[in-house]
Amino acid sequence: MGKRGVPRYPEDDGGGGCCGCLCWCCCFLFLIVAALAGTAAYLFFIYKPKAPSYSVSNMSISQFDFSSSDLTLYTKLTASVRAENPNDMIGIKYGDGSHTVVSYRGTPLCSGKLPAFFQGHKNVTVMDIAMEGRHGFGSGLQQALEESEKAGNVPLDVFVSVPVTLRLGTVDLRQVKVNVHCALVVDSLSPKKKPNIKSTTYKANVEF
Repeated sequence: MGKRGVPRYPEDDGGGGCCGCLCWCCCFLFLIVAALAGTAAYLFFIYKPKAPSYSVSNMSISQFDFSSSDLTLYTKLTASVRAENPNDMIGIKYGDGSHTVVSYRGTPLCSGKLPAFFQGHKNVTVMDIAMEGRHGFGSGLQQALEESEKAGNVPLDVFVSVPVTLRLGTVDLRQVKVNVHCALVVDSLSPKKKPNIKSTTYKANVEF
């Protein structure tokens, strides 16, 4: 009789174990995502967050001198920015490192910064922001500004960038940067006359 061959079985390459581990990881990740989504929904329901609002309520000019010798404009102005926190349970912490710029037709006039402070619930705070600058201002731009002054319609852009942290109860969330662009029209930029704000439009975005 011939010899019987010994049956051979395929070796276990561990594929079943890898699939099980992958499935377990997917389930674990799903549970984490579901828990985070549930927590976010709970916090949204409890705290009912509302976006703060900002507006330029006033402006005064203390210096606005153009030097024809070096085509330089010297500007000093103060803008009153009204910040409203409409939330009942959320505080807003404004940090250091803010920046404000006022420009005319893309040319900076002056710059400054907001104070660092904490704004409580249902609070309205008006900040007087002093700004000053010395910038090159070509003769063509000077002529355009004079024509705007005569027409009583001087378009300005106010840019505000400030680091902000929301506080839920006693817990501070991750800091973000809030950018606000205010396009406004005033009737004059003369130190001899208080500017009248004729119109304003606002845009804002958040950098995470």
